Amino acid sequence: MKQDIAVRSWRWFRTVLWPVELSNARFERTLFIVFVGFAVPMLMVAADNADSTAVGTRTVEGLVRDIACPLQNKKSTSTSYSKDCITMCAKAGSPLGILTSDGSVYVPITESMPDTGQDALKPFVGEHVQATGKVFERSGGHAIEISEIHQLSNDAAGK
Repeated sequence: MKQDIAVRSWRWFRTVLWPVELSNARFERTLFIVFVGFAVPMLMVAADNADSTAVGTRTVEGLVRDIACPLQNKKSTSTSYSKDCITMCAKAGSPLGILTSDGSVYVPITESMPDTGQDALKPFVGEHVQATGKVFERSGGHAIEISEIHQLSNDAAGK
């Protein structure tokens, strides 16, 4: 009995869903259209996420330091600071960031989880740097996925 049902199901499938007159060329063309119909929208979504907060690749210049002090103390700027205090806070585990001359703080991030963005700034604690990478902004916060970073000379940092 079950065998008879399976045979009738196969016949129905062949006659309804897979017409005999469907040639190979026509089948291949239909398959290609279906593939493109699914692939193009998926590629468009993968290319750029509409929910992303990325604003593009930029270069940021500033002082590498802990992020707590500039947020708590208005007197702490990218030109008025104590390198000893910054080093002490960094050694204690305070998160690092790049403090720009306009007072913005850029937090380093990476795509990896757990995030390892802090590692890029550790060699430059208390120094002025120029960092290039993908910048993200959201609700007044700034982050940078650093692709390149260089220490600035004292002359360039003082401008």
